[in-house]
Amino acid sequence: MDSRIFFFALISFVFFKAHKAPAQTFSFNLQTSSLVFDYSNPSDFNTPRTIPKAFTIDVVNSRSGRYNIYCKLVSNSGQNLTSVPVNLFSVKLNSANFTMGGSYFLPITLGLTDVLIGNVTNRNRRTDTIYYDLILNPLSLNINPDNYSFSFIFTVSE
Repeated sequence: MDSRIFFFALISFVFFKAHKAPAQTFSFNLQTSSLVFDYSNPSDFNTPRTIPKAFTIDVVNSRSGRYNIYCKLVSNSGQNLTSVPVNLFSVKLNSANFTMGGSYFLPITLGLTDVLIGNVTNRNRRTDTIYYDLILNPLSLNINPDNYSFSFIFTVSE
């Protein structure tokens, strides 16, 4: 009778061991270059201006190898965003250490809600490095002179 009890306990252990969820590793790191735009010439208001490789995102992938990258704007200056054009900034993919879709190489206008700026698949257990350019879109001459400060909020979801 003792051997039956031992046998049952052994089967239960194997059952729970086989269904244990493996640990997932997924993390990302964001680095930025200097993100300052100064307006000294009238042409600065009429032409797009770009900071190449303004954002660098390093992603350590989990087993799934799939993730999305989002970005949005938040005003830090306490300014009412209705006085600033919503389409002020865009980002575009500069390069990555793997192949990403061609549509991400086109400027993507940022807004006050999350905007998808990258969709990655088939990268399980790899480390990715992705570079984005920051584009300041042409401004209207109707914007009041002032200091404007924004945060770029990046979210990477698996």
